[in-house]
Order: sequence, then structure tokens, then C-alpha cells
Amino acid sequence: MADKVNLLNEKLKAKEAAEVANNQANENEPMKLDDAARVKVLSPARLVAKRFFRNKLAMVGLVLLVLLFSFSFLGPIVYPYGQTEKFSNTKMLDLEYAVSGIPSSYTRYVLEEEQMKDIVNYTDSFIIDINKDGADVNEKVFEKNNEKYKLVRIGENLYSLSKVGGYAGKIDRQTGDISDGKFSDGAKAAILEAYAANQETATFGDIEYKLIYGSKSQGTTIYSDFEESDIKEGLLASKLVFDKYSPDSEIKDEFKIAALRALYSDGKFSIDGKEYTIDEEQGESLIKDDSGNVVFGISNYSITNVDGQDSLPLDFKKAFTVAVEDMQKAGAREGKFNYRVPQIDPETMQYVYDEGGNLVLQEEELSITRKETAGEVRYYARYNQITEVYATYIAPSFTHWLGTDGDGFDVLSRIMYGGRISLMVGFVVVILETILGVIMGGIAGFFGGWVDTLIMRLVDIFYCIPTMPIMIIIASVFDKLKMPPYERLMWMMVMLGVLGWSGIARLVRGQILSLREQEFMTAAEATGLKTSRRIFKHLVPNVMPQLIVSMTMGLGSVILLESTLSYLGLGVKHPLATWGNIINSVSTIDAMEEYTYIWIPVGVLICLAVIAFNFVGDGLRDAFDPRMKR
Repeated sequence: MADKVNLLNEKLKAKEAAEVANNQANENEPMKLDDAARVKVLSPARLVAKRFFRNKLAMVGLVLLVLLFSFSFLGPIVYPYGQTEKFSNTKMLDLEYAVSGIPSSYTRYVLEEEQMKDIVNYTDSFIIDINKDGADVNEKVFEKNNEKYKLVRIGENLYSLSKVGGYAGKIDRQTGDISDGKFSDGAKAAILEAYAANQETATFGDIEYKLIYGSKSQGTTIYSDFEESDIKEGLLASKLVFDKYSPDSEIKDEFKIAALRALYSDGKFSIDGKEYTIDEEQGESLIKDDSGNVVFGISNYSITNVDGQDSLPLDFKKAFTVAVEDMQKAGAREGKFNYRVPQIDPETMQYVYDEGGNLVLQEEELSITRKETAGEVRYYARYNQITEVYATYIAPSFTHWLGTDGDGFDVLSRIMYGGRISLMVGFVVVILETILGVIMGGIAGFFGGWVDTLIMRLVDIFYCIPTMPIMIIIASVFDKLKMPPYERLMWMMVMLGVLGWSGIARLVRGQILSLREQEFMTAAEATGLKTSRRIFKHLVPNVMPQLIVSMTMGLGSVILLESTLSYLGLGVKHPLATWGNIINSVSTIDAMEEYTYIWIPVGVLICLAVIAFNFVGDGLRDAFDPRMKR
């Protein structure tokens, strides 16, 4: 017995020694791809990764994506310019400085605002009407909203508008008697007689009364015709312009009203206890205080800065006015006059200052141009001025590597920030599509029957929806609502995600239909797992390889769609940058030919992004299913 045990031990030791020798020999030999031992060691995820990283095109796509994301998300951190930072240059340009002309509309000075609030907006049309009647018509009576008004010409370009007549009383429709108003017995009898006969007017003596019939609760309103004592002046309307003799002075409406009234009377008026007189000198009405100093002037010409500010020196206004009048007499469209303007250093392109910090002035010849727009004549004075102009369409340089665009923005900076949005839109839209597609496709494939039919018909409807026309309609709604750019971007991503989930739903449904009959699903059902857990814990993970491939392949399409929408002006709006609206900024043939440094880099990046996602998608597809190579 002992001999048998020893023999068995020797055989076991010999077998162990042979196994050790065999393992050592195998370690020195190279392992083959189809080696069964190697397959046992590697997990499925590692096998997929090995196949993916051996695909040269997939690696090219992956490298491109890393570079694109680094450029778009890390580039703006180190690049010194922002996407909305405008650049400008200092230049000397022949610019418009001042504008002169006779005002086309009347300035209204309301005296009794409550009396005239319903008529003040119609003043211009009434004045134009009386002007059409001829210069001999000095007053006109008209009606508006059952009220009577009187327009009186006080002088050239000066009118007075007054309310005349007005409310006299009211007849109580229930009692048939006059409830208020002061009427003589004869006037009262005449009014009631006209009321009983349902007439619109009643006359007693020289006064005519108008009856306005209302409801029983409102009664009948009585208006009387006017006499001079009934006139209540409501406003003045004038085209005359007040010139400041001191830039710091202010002219209140009360002062203007008093001066306009005095202009065509005795030329004297008082305001705030001070006496003023109006004298005519050199064709201009000058307002002087009690010391004889000129404080304001009144003229037919309005002379202001081109931006509408009234800060021009008085001597400039006078010289400008004389030159304009000479042009009118000669019927000329262009003219000139001399005036002292700030001196410019041509080397530094800066204004010259003296030792006291004051601008150095030099006499120059200013040009005048006559322009007529919509029947209004204006005269513009211009001369060389220093101004800041946007550095638009600057060619590439060391300061701006890809130049600037039409808004003075740095193109390279815009491309970096535009890549952020374009790439982000692609990922967000694809994630939204995948979430909706997995939920709807998973439910349809698992339950089948009428649930499957209903969801698939919904998928068919979404397949039939034309994405581009719908996005055009949605974009027009966004434009109407004047939606902010970032909010518009969010809504655009949501709409693209909602419109694009149907393809993923079909993919998930087809995969789940084949997987739900497998043995592992039968076992899961036998263990009593919930339906939602069976779908999203066991079925959906088995569809993930196909989903990952579909998502990767779809990213390029979404980026192209977003770029197309932005190029058409339907996507992300200015000033936010996307690759699409950067190309849109040079969309004309001439611009694309001249500013190639703007659109070619963006077009190349869009192509690289789409190609990279397609390469990665193809690589993942081959890695998950090697049979696709055959």
C-alpha cells in the first residue's frame, strides 16, 4: 500500500513539473490575435478599445476632435481678445459737422394743457391747411370731436390755436328739463323746443346751440356757438428757432411763449420780474435784457450739430446762415465759408493744444452741401475731423492673425467662440435625440401591440415633418419676439432635438424586438423584476453599442444643420458667434472673393469636424461589430 502511495505522489510531482515547464515555454512565445487564452483574459470593453485604437482612420478622427475641442474651449483662455471686442483706428475724415434748414414741423407750446390735449397732435395738419388757403387767410374755425377751435395767424411761422364756445348745459332725458347751465327763459324755451322736435341745433338771438343726443343715463349735451369772450387760447405753434448767445443758458417754454407774443406786438415782455425787449438787427430778432445785453436770438433757421445737439458757437451760426442765404440766392447746391476749427497734427493724428491746455484753432474753409429728402431741404457743413472708426476688414497681421470682420471683431477669436457653440449644439441636440429615442423606442419594442403601433405612427409623423421649413417658421417667431441670443440658442437646441429623435427610436425598437425573446430576458422576468428595470437595466445596455455609433455619426449632421441655419440667418444671432453666422457675414460673391481669410478657415473647421466625427463613428462601428469589415 505504501508503495502505491509513493508512486502516486511521484506521478503528481512529475505532472506539476511538466505544467511549469509548459507555462515557461508559452511565456517566451508571442500571443496570437485569435489565441483562446488571450480572449479569456481580455474583457469585451478592452477588446472593443483594442479594435478601435488599431483603426487608423478612427485615430485620425479622434486626434482631430481633440485639436478642435482644445482650439475652441482652451484657445479663448489664452487668446487676448474676446468675441465681441471691437477694434478701432484714429483717422482724419471729412465729416459733416453742422446742419441748417428751416424746420418742417411746428413746435407747440401748450398754454392750457387740459383744454388742448385732444387737439395738440393735429396742429400741424390744420396749419398746413390754412397755409394752402393763401397768405390772406389769417384765421380759420374748424370742428374736431364735436368741439370748435380757432386757428389765428399771428405772424410768419407763428400761429395761435384756441378753443371756442364749448359746454353750455345738459338736458335730463328722463325729466326732459335742463339740469344745469345758465340760460335765459327765451333760450331755454328754444332749446327744449328743438329737443322735443329731435333737432340738432337751436337758435336764440345771435347764439346757436348744438344738441348732442346721448343715452338716457348720459342725457343730451348742449354746446353753444362762440363769441369773442368765449375764446380760450390753448397753445402757440411756431417754426421760429431760439439761438443761445451763451452755451450754458437755458430757455424755458414760458420765456419762449412771452417772446413769441411780443415779437409781433410792441416787442416788450417781462418774465420773473425782468424786462426784455426785441430788436431787429441784421435780419435777426435779438432779445435783450434791461441792461441791453443780447441773451437770445430768434431766426427762421435751425442750426444744430449733426447729432441734434445745440452746442454750436453763435458766430459759427451767423457765418453758416450768411453762406446758406448766399447759396439760396444763387440757386447753388454747394458753397463754402471760412471759420476757425481745431488744428490737427498730421503725424500723431491728434488735436493740438497750447500750454494752457486749450485747443489751438486755425481758419479753414468749410464746405456746404445742399440735400433734399422727402421734400425737406437741409444744408450740411463739413470739414476734416479726427474720429474713431472701426477697424473693419483688416487683413491678417501679427496683431490680428486672421484679420477683422465687418464689425471690427477679431476673426480668430470669433472662430474660437463659434466653435464652442457649434460643437456644444451638436452634443446637446444628439443627447436630447437619444434620450427621447431610447424612451419611445424602448417602450414600443418591449410592449409591442397597440403601444408599438401608436408610437411607430408617431415616429412616422415626425419622419414626415420637414425640418428646414419648420425651423424657418420658428426662427421668424423668435425674430418677432426679439428673443435674446442665448435664450434663442437654447430653444433652437430643444427644437432640433425634438424634431430628430425618430430615427433613434426606430433603431432602439428594432434591437429590443430581437433581444426581448432571449433567455436572459426570460430569466429576468422569472425573477419578478419591474418592467422599467427590465427595459433600462437589461435591454437598453445591450443596445448601447449601436446607440454610441448612431450618436457619433449624427453629431456631424447636427453641426452641418446648425451651420446652415446660422448661415441663412435663422440660427444663433449676432453678436454670438457660430461657424455658420461667421460665413454669413461675407455671404456675397464680392465679399467671399475679397475676404477669403474670414470664411475659408471656418469652412475648413466645419469640414474637419464633420469628417472627424464620421471617422470616429466608423471606427466605433467596426470595433463593436468586426463583421462589418467583411
